Amino acid sequence: MIRKEVVLLYSALTLITLILLGVFGPTTLLQEPNVTSETVLSDIPYWTIAIGSASFIIIFPSETIIVLILGIQIGLLGMFFLKKTQHAPSFWWGIAMVLWGIGTLLAGASYQGLGYELKCEGQPYCLFTSWFELSYLYVTALSICSLAIGVAKSVLPKDKQRTLVYYGFMSSIMYTGVLITGTILEIRFLISYELFTLFFMPLFLIMFIYNIIYFKKHRDALNKSLIVAWVLFLFVNVSYYVYYFLGLTQMLYQSHNIWFSANDVLHVALIFWMAYIWLKVKPLVHDVKSL
Repeated sequence: MIRKEVVLLYSALTLITLILLGVFGPTTLLQEPNVTSETVLSDIPYWTIAIGSASFIIIFPSETIIVLILGIQIGLLGMFFLKKTQHAPSFWWGIAMVLWGIGTLLAGASYQGLGYELKCEGQPYCLFTSWFELSYLYVTALSICSLAIGVAKSVLPKDKQRTLVYYGFMSSIMYTGVLITGTILEIRFLISYELFTLFFMPLFLIMFIYNIIYFKKHRDALNKSLIVAWVLFLFVNVSYYVYYFLGLTQMLYQSHNIWFSANDVLHVALIFWMAYIWLKVKPLVHDVKSL
């Protein structure tokens, strides 16, 4: 299937999926432990913004700003990759980064930003998720699968690309089915970030293994830079979980009135990780021949 047909197929799939996620969005799944819309703001930082006679609440304002910076950075990175649209590796890396940037902004709108307005306002208890979060999971899944195609076309010989490319395609289709099922049946685990992480971890591991294998064969700069990228990406995610399980967010906020959460750790680390991709990986992807 040629590239244009793939993009058209996934564009149609995306439209249908986003509509389904909106129509069947869970309305009975609540945050655990349950929290009322009146008390949720007592333990977190927020801004109240008034526009004329109307007002709305922005929660985690510093987190929101960091996520906005990250989303714009990733989107711009994708656009720079897409400057070489005739170059297959750069095209798929560009698609991956543009989608990743969009997903980041969708996440920031609900996990941070407008989270109170979307999940708590007018509700007796705050909801577990929103359309923005579900869309973030779907769009980011497409991003990761596009990234797998980009890596395949960057480092693998043409006759060896099919396995990783097909794995990327099938992963996106299977995860879409899981996400829609979890949304319609309101199954918390199926629409959780934890399942998302577990679902796509093998794909990153496979890319890492391929890069090691072909670096041993060719001792080339691109495979070496990607090996470093995946190790750094692992460090980024481990840092998030370590900070989260140590419970440092509330300790810092209660003792010093400074909000710096596990999400901030993740997003700041990702800003530096994306800078590495921009400075060290992108030039090498642009130089590699379309395989």
